[in-house]
Amino acid sequence: MALFVNQLVLLSMLLFAMLIQFQIIWPAESALLEYSHIEVASLFFLPHGLKAICIVLAGARAIIPIFMMHFITDLAIGWPLPTALITGGVAVVVMLLPLVLINFLSHKPALEPLTLGSTKDLSLFRLVIVVAVIASLMNGAIGALRYQSSPLDLVAFKFFTGDILGTLAVLGVLIWIKRPLMRVANRLSNLN
Repeated sequence: MALFVNQLVLLSMLLFAMLIQFQIIWPAESALLEYSHIEVASLFFLPHGLKAICIVLAGARAIIPIFMMHFITDLAIGWPLPTALITGGVAVVVMLLPLVLINFLSHKPALEPLTLGSTKDLSLFRLVIVVAVIASLMNGAIGALRYQSSPLDLVAFKFFTGDILGTLAVLGVLIWIKRPLMRVANRLSNLN
């Protein structure tokens, strides 16, 4: 039951990030940038940063929420079921690859969260950046192959840039609010 609740919380956070993406970031991009034939990707994709954090902290338990976020979003915007399934599958694959690679290098089980075991000496920030970069490169390559009607190098660049900038923004917000959150947590623990 706790696993289900954790996955539901992760899914809710991911869907909220996607809502921000659709309601704020993409309209702002459309207003600021000329129409582009490479509109399939955003230059600032916040959900990627949150997905990287989820993979680092939750490992394989983040697979279902990541898949469902893309699946639900694609269906909500009117994409056909096969496209939603492919998008969700691609999102899972590109997020699992860095998890498996880092765990392999750390001599840990492939789908274990990265914050446990021999990677615990690495900072969360560094782990999330490594996961985000590897996943962004894969995402860019797959996106370039999926959207062949656009110049491949531009699509790959836009996917990569959007994913990295989104990740840096999420990490920046977390670093910015870390101290106030720690103070609130300490006050709450002192009350008990």
